[in-house]
Amino acid sequence: MIRLLVFLALCCYIAIRLAQIFLTVFRQWRLIEKIPGPPLKSKICGHVDEVVIPNEELPTVKYEEFKKFGGIYRLWVPGLLPAVWLAEAKYVEVLFTSKCTEIKTDLYRILHVWLGLGLLTSRGQRWHQRRKLITPAFHFSILSNFCEVFVKNALTLIDQLRQTPDGTFVEVMTQMKLVALDNICETAMGITIDALNHPNHSYIRAIDDCTDIVMTRLTRPWLFNDLLFFLSPTGRKHWADLNTIFELTNKAIRQRRKIRGKKEEKWKQRSEELEGSQKMAFLDLLLEACEKQSVSLTDEDLRDEVNTFMFEGHDTTAVSMGYTLFLLGNHPEIQEKCYRELSDIFQGSNRTPTVADLQKMKYLEQVIKESLRLFPSVPFIGREATEDVKFGDYIVPKGTVLSFNVYNLHRDPKVFPDPEKFDPDHFSPEKSAGRHPYAYVPFAAGPRNCIGQKLALMEEKVVLSYILREFRLESEHELEDLKISFSLVIRSQKDVNVKFLRRKSHQNLKS
Repeated sequence: MIRLLVFLALCCYIAIRLAQIFLTVFRQWRLIEKIPGPPLKSKICGHVDEVVIPNEELPTVKYEEFKKFGGIYRLWVPGLLPAVWLAEAKYVEVLFTSKCTEIKTDLYRILHVWLGLGLLTSRGQRWHQRRKLITPAFHFSILSNFCEVFVKNALTLIDQLRQTPDGTFVEVMTQMKLVALDNICETAMGITIDALNHPNHSYIRAIDDCTDIVMTRLTRPWLFNDLLFFLSPTGRKHWADLNTIFELTNKAIRQRRKIRGKKEEKWKQRSEELEGSQKMAFLDLLLEACEKQSVSLTDEDLRDEVNTFMFEGHDTTAVSMGYTLFLLGNHPEIQEKCYRELSDIFQGSNRTPTVADLQKMKYLEQVIKESLRLFPSVPFIGREATEDVKFGDYIVPKGTVLSFNVYNLHRDPKVFPDPEKFDPDHFSPEKSAGRHPYAYVPFAAGPRNCIGQKLALMEEKVVLSYILREFRLESEHELEDLKISFSLVIRSQKDVNVKFLRRKSHQNLKS
C-alpha cells in the first residue's frame, strides 16, 4: 500500500511538472510568436538554416532581415529555443538599461577557458566587485600616462612605412594589429614583445589562432561541449596556444608581484621595464587597487583580468584603425581636412602630440566615430533575459537569448540617412544634437559598456595622427568592393591594401 501511494505521488509530481513545463513553453511560444520574423518551417528544427550561416554571409543575411522585419524580430533555434534580434535604438536602450538583461548569453562560456571569469565573462556580484575595483584604473588622468607608449610604437610604425617604396600597397590590418599588440602588451602587462619587428612571435600566433578557433566553436554547435572539443585535434591545438598565452601573462604577474614586494626605496627606483610611475601598466594599477581596497586576487584572478584586457583591447582597436585608414584612402577630401586640422595643431613642428593636442583633434575624432559606425569592431552582442522584459509593444519571456546587431543599428536610415555613405559630419555637433543616445553604441552602453573606450580613442588618435602628418593615403578597393564577415571582430575577406605616399612637405617626425 505504501509503495502504491509513493508511486501515485511520484506520478502526480511528474504530471504537475510536465504541465508546468508545457504551460511555460506554451506561454513563451505565444509571446515570442507576436514578434515579427520569418515563418517557422519545422517545429523540431526551428530556423536551423540560421545557425549554419557562414561568417562571410552573416552581414548580408542579417541586414536583409533587419530591412524586412525591422528593429526587433524573432528566430527559433533548433530545439525551439527562442532568440530575439535587436537593431533599433528604442529596443537597444531597454537592453542596456534593464537589470534583467545584464547577463551575457551562455555562449560566452566558450571564452571561459581563455578569459576565465574576468570582466567580460563574469556575472552578478563577482562582476560588480571587479568592475568597481578596475574602474579607477581607467580614469583619464591615469590613461594619459600611456600616451608615451603609443607615441613610441607609432614612431616605430612610421619608420617601417618610410621604408616601403611609394606606390606599394600595405595590408593595413596586419600592420595595425602589430602596433596595437605592442601597445596593449606594454599598457596591460608592462612587457615588450616588439611585434612590429617580430611579427612571427609565438604569442602573436597564439592570439590569432585562439581567436579563430573560438569563432569556429561559436558556429559549430557540436563543438560546444568542452570535453569533446578538447579531445579533438583543434581542441588540443587550442590548449597549446592557450598555454603560450598564459606563459607570458604568468611571467608578467610574477615580475610585477616581485617588484611590488620590494622595499619602498627600491620601488621608487624601479627596473628599466617601468622607468617611473608614468609607465605603470594595467597590471600594476590592478595590484595597487587591491592593496588600497584590501581586496585579495589570486594569480589566476589577475591572469583572467589581464587576458580579458588583452583580448578586448588589441584586435578591436586594430580593425578600427585599419578601416579608418582604408576609408580615408577612398576619400581624399576628408583625408585632406584631417591633415589641415593636424597642421593647425602642430604648426609645422615635428614634436610629439600631447594629451591637449589629442583633445583638439575634433575632426579626426569624427572620422574615427564614422568609421566605427560603418565597421563596428564588435558586430554583435549576446545577452539573456533573466525575467520577462518589455520591448515596446512586445514582451520577451524569461530565458530568451537576446542578440544585439550593432552593424544593423548603425545603418538605421531613420537615424543615418544614406547609411552606407562615409560621412564624418554624422558626428558634427549640429547633427549629433538630439540623436537618440542608443542609436550609436560601438562600445556598448550601460553598466557593462567597454571600460577601455577612452584608452582606445587615445591610441587611435596618436597612431593615425602620426600617419596622416607624414603620408597621403590611397586605397586599392572601393567601399562597396569590401566583403565583410562577422567574427569575434568584424573582418574583411579581402586584404585591406593602402598606399602610403610621402607628403612633399613631410618632416622627420622624430624629435
